[in-house]
Formats: sequence, C-alpha cells, structure tokens
Amino acid sequence: MFAMSSLFGKKLLVLYVDRDGDISNVTGVKTPIIGKDANLKVATEFILKVPDEADANALFAAIKLYNELVKEGFNCEIATVAGSREGGIKADMKIASEVDAILKDYDADGIIFVSDGASDERVIPILQARVPIVSINRVLVKQVREIEDAYSLFVKYWRSIVENPRYSLYVLGLPGIFLVALAALICLGYAHYAGIALLLIIGLTMLVKGFSLDKRLSQSWSTAPVLFFGSFIATITIIVALYLGASAVFSAINKYPSLTIGELIGIYLLNPKSYNPITFDVTTIDLIVIASIILLAAKGMHKHLLSEQKLWHEIVSAIFCALLRQPLVEASLLLLDPTRTPLIFATWTTIVVTITVALTAFFIVYERLKR
Repeated sequence: MFAMSSLFGKKLLVLYVDRDGDISNVTGVKTPIIGKDANLKVATEFILKVPDEADANALFAAIKLYNELVKEGFNCEIATVAGSREGGIKADMKIASEVDAILKDYDADGIIFVSDGASDERVIPILQARVPIVSINRVLVKQVREIEDAYSLFVKYWRSIVENPRYSLYVLGLPGIFLVALAALICLGYAHYAGIALLLIIGLTMLVKGFSLDKRLSQSWSTAPVLFFGSFIATITIIVALYLGASAVFSAINKYPSLTIGELIGIYLLNPKSYNPITFDVTTIDLIVIASIILLAAKGMHKHLLSEQKLWHEIVSAIFCALLRQPLVEASLLLLDPTRTPLIFATWTTIVVTITVALTAFFIVYERLKR
C-alpha cells in the first residue's frame, strides 16, 4: 500500500471488477466501461433493473470514490471490467484482456481496486502483474435483518436453487429418488432396506460426480452414440451375468457347503440348475461372450461411420470371443469334475487359436496385397 501523498501527480485508475459479469448480462452494455459518465449511466440503468443487486451498489461506491479523489486533486480515471457467468479461467482471461485494453488508452501508474466480494478479489494477481494496486476497497451492502426481510431473502435464494439445474439435482432430484425408492420398498414389504437404498443412492451420486461420469457419458453420447448405446447394453449384460453367477454360487454353498474353490468357480461360470448331474441353460460365460460381441460390433459400426479402415480387428475379435465360449465351458467342466478328460478342452483351445491366427494372417496379407 502506497502513502497517499506520494500518489499526487500519478495517474490512478479506479477499477471496478465484476467477475461474474452481472452488469453486462443485465444491461447489455459491453465492458470495459471507461469514464465517469459512462459508468454512471450504466450504474443507474443497472440499479433500476435490479435494485437489490450488490453489484449496482458497489459500482455507485466506485463512482463516489472517484469523485472524492478528483476533489482532492488526484489525477484519476474510472473504469469497469467484467468476467463471465462461467467463472474460472474464462472470466479471468476476459478481465485480463479488458484491463490491457484500458491501459493502452490510459497508462495508469496505480490501480484502486473496487469490488463487492471476495470472489472478485481473485483477479488481484492478474492486475498486479500489469500495474501496482495502491488500494483495495470491498463494498459491503447493508441488509435489514428483520424477520420479514430474512424470509424474503430465503424465498429468493430457494427459488434460485430450485430453478438452477446444477443445484436442483441435489436439492430435489436425489431426495425425490430416495422417496420413490422408499415408497416402492414399503409397497413390496421391504421398508427395512430403506437405509441401504439411501446409502446406494448417495454412493452412486458420489461415484458419478467424483469420476465425472455424467460429463463423460454426455460427451460419449454426443460424439459416438452407437458406441455409447452398445457399451450401455454390454454393461447391463455383464451386470446380469455377474448377478447370475453370484446367485448360483450362493445357492450352491447353501446346498453343498463343502464345495472347493475350483468347483465354485465352475458353478459361477456355468450357473448349473443342479449339481449332479450338471445341467445348465444360459451361463455366465454366454452372457459375457454376448456382451463382448455387442461391444465389438458397436465399435466396428462407429469406425465404419467415421470411414476408418481396419474393421477386421473387430471382426476377428468378435469371432474369437464367440469361439472362446466352448473352451471356457470345457475349462469350467474340468473345475467341476477333475476326473474329466482334458482332451476336449485342449482340442477346442487348439481350434480357437488356429482359426484366430489364420483369420489374422489372412487379413494382414489381404491388406498388404491391396496396397
């Protein structure tokens, strides 16, 4: 902070910073706004439209400060710069650009910084990198603290939260999901699972937001809808497969507590309906293979739509997944019955490897000949 006596004769810039860009959004006036008359006009228009907005009061405070400095003989200019509603880097870059534009016309020796809150003061390092800041003035708007005014303020902010999709998701959306789930559990006679349902909803929300899954899914849907749809179906299929395998294992443990780890793995993969003799319909292996083929097909269609070459990668991979089903079944049967001959497993494995290698070699040779 500089002594005021040392600033006589220096060119000072009274700079009001509106980092969230409310002034421009309300009045439609582009920033930077330079000069007392221009700022006074904008401040008047702004406060007439939103008289309860702190930015309008703070801008009038900046004009008042400018008038006082001019009366005391200081060489001053006043200007207003604004960021954007997005905040962050975009807002800071916009403010930096506008300050540079002001300094081209008015070569200030020091800046008197005026704002209405701590968030605006984040741009102080940006300003200090250009011109020394000689004073910082934060304008705090006085509020009436009667119960009626507090209630009106609460209603205003509550309405803002409800109408803003960013906040309404957590204030209304998640509690709404929990209440619907609770009602469904009560109707089904499982109200005692309400706590688990609440933890599940909170956990899923934290997982989605923590890994930005919502943004990634939105981006994936907009850029690759076929791949997104295929991945979604494949994921559901995998979940069903894992559930069926786990259900078969728990059922088997209840009936046959002495099962070995190998037998449990075999049961998990085959989902047998009974365990002596082994009979099964749709297995965990089948669903995993189907999910893999769906994902590869979606990837191939996506590459085809982008006119990309080498679709044979997906074709060979899909054939490999389909052929791999039988060796996995034979391996599971060996785990369930160690006395079973491994010859069938070895035969199927040899067939799968041979076909896959042959197809890969064929496509590689075909591509080279095509060149």
